[in-house]
Amino acid sequence: MNTTGNQSKYRERYNDHEFLSEDVLDDEKEQEFFKQIRIRLKEVRKELKITQREFGESAGIDRRYVAKVECGSQNPSFKFLRSISIKHKISLDWLLYGIGDKFVTANEKNYGQELVTFKKLLDKGSQEDIEVVIKMINKLLN
Repeated sequence: MNTTGNQSKYRERYNDHEFLSEDVLDDEKEQEFFKQIRIRLKEVRKELKITQREFGESAGIDRRYVAKVECGSQNPSFKFLRSISIKHKISLDWLLYGIGDKFVTANEKNYGQELVTFKKLLDKGSQEDIEVVIKMINKLLN
């Protein structure tokens, strides 16, 4: 596997980034890092026009946790950020570092037409529909 090309793309994209260019963040920089994540979380929640409760519940997290994260009394866990990212199609690059597009879009160029169609179906499906599809996929894989 050729990782050299991937490493150079990574370095190109993040080399000048304020936080990623350092191995370890001091306390002040770490606080600023999480502050920027909080700002982006609140920004995207407001853009989606949903409450803290809806935002948290969409990721299986309690509203109080979202409130604590937004006000700065608690740093967001990676599990929370990942869940929010997946549920609302938010780029982790943007969420964590403010780099790139805010929302991830599935298109044929990135995934192929079949996966784009499949993703559209899942986006429209209920939680029950999704669970049925997952069971079907698991049966096919086993």
